[in-house]
Amino acid sequence: MTSLFSSLAHNLRGQLIARIVSFAINMYLLRRIDNDVLGLVNVRLTLLYSSILFLTREPLRKAEIIRGSLPKFINLLWLSPIISSMLSVICVYLWCTFSSTSEDVSWNVLLSFPISAIIESIAEPFSVISLRLESTSGSLGQHFAIGQGMLICVKRIFVLAGLFIFPEMYHLDIFAYSQYFGAIAYLLFNFIAFYFYIRNKSIPELEKFTSFSDFLPKASEGIDRDSMKAVFTMFSHSILKQLLTDGSAYVMTFTELLSLKHQAVYDAVERVGSIIVRTILSPIDENCNAYFSNTIRKESSVFSKNTDNHDDLVENLSTILHVVGVIGFVACVFGVPYSSTAISLYGGKLLSDNGGALLLSLYSGYILVTAINGITEGFAMASMDNYQIYSHGKFLFVTSALHLFINYVLCVYMNSAGFIVANIINMTVRIIYNWKTIRQYLGDRAPSFTTVLPTFSTAMFLGASLFATSFSYLIFATTPGLSHNLSHIAIGAVCLVILAQHTIQHDPVFAAIIDSLAKKHRE
Repeated sequence: MTSLFSSLAHNLRGQLIARIVSFAINMYLLRRIDNDVLGLVNVRLTLLYSSILFLTREPLRKAEIIRGSLPKFINLLWLSPIISSMLSVICVYLWCTFSSTSEDVSWNVLLSFPISAIIESIAEPFSVISLRLESTSGSLGQHFAIGQGMLICVKRIFVLAGLFIFPEMYHLDIFAYSQYFGAIAYLLFNFIAFYFYIRNKSIPELEKFTSFSDFLPKASEGIDRDSMKAVFTMFSHSILKQLLTDGSAYVMTFTELLSLKHQAVYDAVERVGSIIVRTILSPIDENCNAYFSNTIRKESSVFSKNTDNHDDLVENLSTILHVVGVIGFVACVFGVPYSSTAISLYGGKLLSDNGGALLLSLYSGYILVTAINGITEGFAMASMDNYQIYSHGKFLFVTSALHLFINYVLCVYMNSAGFIVANIINMTVRIIYNWKTIRQYLGDRAPSFTTVLPTFSTAMFLGASLFATSFSYLIFATTPGLSHNLSHIAIGAVCLVILAQHTIQHDPVFAAIIDSLAKKHRE
């Protein structure tokens, strides 16, 4: 437990500041930049960029590619720039052919997003190494967290600086240059950092690498065929998973159901709602996926020292499910009564006058199911054999088609709120499938699904917090004025602190985590 949660702590700390800075800058951009530009950049162009990166990263980070030969493993990782380049050509063609606003974007702006994805993919081998070789020292975990945080933060800071330094520059061009700047900074950070790690021999997990050239591909070593098959199998899964994850963005990009203004509203609400997902849950998913993959694939002789025994695997699965479950319930309880306040503070009238509060309230429920799905899917994918992976592919194919259809239908009848409802349905179905796979793998030793629920006393505190914050909403939040908003926020803050203190002290799972981290810190 200690090694897993120690790496989680490093990842969370590394990305927290970057997320806060990015969040604050986005608040300013919503008030400064035209709504149509934000809708175009944050939904349509970002979808192009994220699709390329996701399909490049996901197979290499989650497939069973560790099979004993270190040089072959490194060679396989260096396929990432090739994969991203091929994907960029395909995705740009599809975007230009089918996107409803492709004629509104210059080639300079459009190409900046796939090119930045290619640049970032050159640094992907170092990210995969950081995740796969992460151990109790936490050094590589810190490197990965700092790199991801820097990538998030640098682009937004560049956009903010560009608005002040070049006030006459077209806003889309500023976003385009920020993509290049952030990607190059991320690439240099990884190359320079790993060069010094090897020169100073400061990272114990890298002891098998004698020089920086060991991180580079060697044609004479070739690539393990089984690992290559695993990557391509995971790649097909990743395509379907991407459709499931960003189905709403694809519907918005390739249809005209929502105007660019309403797309900007939806994206802004999603950014507010996903602050917990991006700041807390995403780092947890990243570390847990690597941990499950390393632990279950014990046949790897290269990385066998990084794996725990089977008992720890089951215990950590149960523990992390409980942790993300409680986080999800807390998000639901506080998300509903504070949605209107958060929307007003973050986006002003743009979000308040366009149904932002309703969207954020719905998103609170989505946080709970996506938190559980991230962990169950990571474990399920790591435990699948070839037949199960094939069956999972068929499941993803069917559910992705249904998900796109449900997104379209619900958007017609519910506008952008339909996207969130469709996502909740999608995540719930995936959780059921993943849990079935986990039970098949662990058998009688599988933890009860009720482990995601808070303890009885914590549930009582959650209920009391919901009552207090809802009453506060009726008294203060419905009345305009800064003092009323501050009073409403203060009541929520007090409830959250009391709830957190009780959970840490009286929830056995959280108490054990805090105790283990405290012991490691003292050591």
